[in-house]
Amino acid sequence: MKRNKNIFYYIILSIIAAILLLILTFLSPSNTTVIGIYDKLFIGGVFITSCIFGISLAIYPQWFRNLTKRTTPHLDRKKFKKKRVYNGHHPDCGNFQNHKIKIKNKDFCAGCLGLSIGSIISIVLMIIYVITVKGETTTEFYYLVFLGLIIIGFINMEIILKIGNAIIHVISNIILVLSFLLVTISIFEITGNKVNGILSIVISFLFLSTRIQLSNWQHARICERCSETCKAY
Repeated sequence: MKRNKNIFYYIILSIIAAILLLILTFLSPSNTTVIGIYDKLFIGGVFITSCIFGISLAIYPQWFRNLTKRTTPHLDRKKFKKKRVYNGHHPDCGNFQNHKIKIKNKDFCAGCLGLSIGSIISIVLMIIYVITVKGETTTEFYYLVFLGLIIIGFINMEIILKIGNAIIHVISNIILVLSFLLVTISIFEITGNKVNGILSIVISFLFLSTRIQLSNWQHARICERCSETCKAY
């Protein structure tokens, strides 16, 4: 019940955040001048740093959890870890095979792999944007904000409706990060305001957290419907 409430709150917050981004897009004064290189470097640097942080969590999520976890671990969780071996960030259970992808006989979390690849691609595209894009704001950026938000919504529905397999999980998470890039650059270009650019990045973290919470919720549902007693989630 508590997990369902958390999911509900995350979804509501994400919807509110998406509406806020649309308000910034259409109600803020449009930028009529070419954005300076230092402003672009600032937004680009924050976005790239965020991507690097995300890659580190995707590769080794425990490092951040170890900094923030409580000193007294949950006893039941500790017991479950003894019963199930974890590989690719998931239990070695057949019910989670669609959440992992095997590369050279090693299991990888499909979601984390997609986020890592998407982050690397986004870093490259952000660098290209900072170096090459020097024109004035065009209507295309308005469409890109819409496109990014719609893609984020559809990708979350992919988890809720349990669509696809490991390959689709990888692709959807790559596209998710690219959507964050689209939204950030577009709102920054439309408003010409560094604060709005940073706000877009912060909201992207909220969207990502919602995606992670939905994944955990789906994992818990898998365990609840399983006849095994380990219940890793």
